[in-house]
Amino acid sequence: MRIFTLIFLLTTLITLKAQITFDANFESGNLQSIEQIDSVSFNVTTRKDIGGRWFYFKMSGVKDKEVRIRITNSDVKRAMYSYDNKTFNRFSEEESSFNVFIKRYTNDSVYVAYYTPYTFSYLQQRLNEWKQNDFVSLDTIGFTNHLLPIQEMIITDKNIPNTEKKTVWIHARTHPGETPSSWHFDGIVQELLSGKETVNYYLTKIEFHLIPFVNPDGVFYGRSRTNFDGIDLESNWNKDETNTAKEVKVIRARMKELNDAKPFSLFLNLHSQVSSFCTFWIHTAGSTSDKFYHYENLFAYLNISDNEYFEKPDLSFSTLKSKFPEGWLWNNYGDQIMALTYETPYDDYLKSSNDLTVTNENLFEIGSRTVYAIAEYLQLSQPKYYLLDNNIAQKNGNYFIDSSGIEFYGNSFIELDPNDTSANIIYTATALPAGKYDISSWWQENSDNSYETKFKISAGGNTYEETKTQKINGGQWNHLTTVDLENGGNISIKLQSNTTGKVIADAFRIKYVGATTGIDVKPIRNNFVLYQNYPNPFNPSTTIKYTIPTPLPKASLRDNLPFAKGGNVTLKVYDILGKEVATLINGEQQPGTYEVIFNASGLASGTYIYRLQVGNYIETKKMLYIK
Repeated sequence: MRIFTLIFLLTTLITLKAQITFDANFESGNLQSIEQIDSVSFNVTTRKDIGGRWFYFKMSGVKDKEVRIRITNSDVKRAMYSYDNKTFNRFSEEESSFNVFIKRYTNDSVYVAYYTPYTFSYLQQRLNEWKQNDFVSLDTIGFTNHLLPIQEMIITDKNIPNTEKKTVWIHARTHPGETPSSWHFDGIVQELLSGKETVNYYLTKIEFHLIPFVNPDGVFYGRSRTNFDGIDLESNWNKDETNTAKEVKVIRARMKELNDAKPFSLFLNLHSQVSSFCTFWIHTAGSTSDKFYHYENLFAYLNISDNEYFEKPDLSFSTLKSKFPEGWLWNNYGDQIMALTYETPYDDYLKSSNDLTVTNENLFEIGSRTVYAIAEYLQLSQPKYYLLDNNIAQKNGNYFIDSSGIEFYGNSFIELDPNDTSANIIYTATALPAGKYDISSWWQENSDNSYETKFKISAGGNTYEETKTQKINGGQWNHLTTVDLENGGNISIKLQSNTTGKVIADAFRIKYVGATTGIDVKPIRNNFVLYQNYPNPFNPSTTIKYTIPTPLPKASLRDNLPFAKGGNVTLKVYDILGKEVATLINGEQQPGTYEVIFNASGLASGTYIYRLQVGNYIETKKMLYIK
């Protein structure tokens, strides 16, 4: 077989013998050489900098032809294609494998890319739309060597003095090939400009400084990880002035100007990674401080909570290095600024399963969740998104204030003395408008914690009681119940010490989820039923029964209804110390009533806890095994 090798510049249009042409003469295009194998098979090599990942090019003359493309220097799993260069679709699993995609096309021309492009021109279109909003100010803080603007967008309520606000800095696209980070960024901006009452309140308390493209040259000229001159801007922050790239100088100067006046409360560095899961790069306590390490983890946990695309095992850890922007911030401002890199993937989510595919739409959802995680981290409370920390709780009896560990909310948490069963703590949210509210609790898990913590909730003259184990599910919002506050008013939550372990009082979130129905909504929740096992006590086996109702209409994460996610069902068994001893169910199930037999042969006698999770619905019960 004869092989043709063609090398060309960006401005060159290539016509091959098979009458298939390749072109990358457009923004963000990246293509270096074509090797023709036969009339419909080609090896494609991209222009390489410190990585050859990104590609984006056009093929013409492909209609009704099954074309095979192998990218020689990338790591793509399932690339994207578009017939109009606007709407991109992912190649199917049958059409793609590592660095290869094979497809019969229905149109004459098709664009292919590593992931959906987010070009400089598209950004200008979005900025022109966003700057029409009264909350937005747009400025150019400098120019690249190729005279492209480095743009800063400020989003805040301009009627409130900045002296009364916290400052949050978010930037993206340091590595130009990491386009999912721009869709994540876009989702953040969409939520900030959504006009929602709660978000508008946040804008009276926070001034957001947003840099959509750290590296506009790299984006425009189709680089993977560097600017036009081959410099990796991400690792350029500790260089002397002579060896510091123009883009870093401009952004560093702007950050210094702001921080010298008032340090950022939060810095987010948005990136994307080839690994198929989201992650935060948590900097170890040894390279920062215990305080900084706690707040890094807390912010990560807040982003993971209510987020079906992110789990705690997806987090990554590293020592803090001076060459990165977080290192520069640490060296200059220490733990005054909580700074993290947030990575989104290109292909799939969740290290544990990889069964959720990345789309622009769910990157928007992740952006939306980022906004609320920021507000929760900064402890901003609004009547329709009310946060109760332990510093405002009414405390009675013996208790201990603790700040050890990393899973607690805020600065500390409270342990009620198990030897003083009269000890209790009461949280109250006042003057809430009428409506339905989801109530969630946060705690730090520990094997010494109570496995039967009772949450007594009073709302609108109705009383609700929920029982949870606090040995597990730490460092997340745990849904307790949904209440109907028909006429508005107060919601109070009481925890009482008991003899089953330490009752942990930490934080609560009371979140408006819709207009009042005028009836108690608890029966809706009870459509999910986890029954008491039978027999109980048992030896050696017992039956666990549960009911999954007909699912509610699927909602987006921004609605965050307690059962909106549906889908995967897990039923697990834990010992009294919170150690998992059995997984009985882990998979998709249809609505209905199910029975599962648990055989405890080989386990020690004692109390065990079984836990059902369906979407956001979580329920636990205890059972007794006696040999």
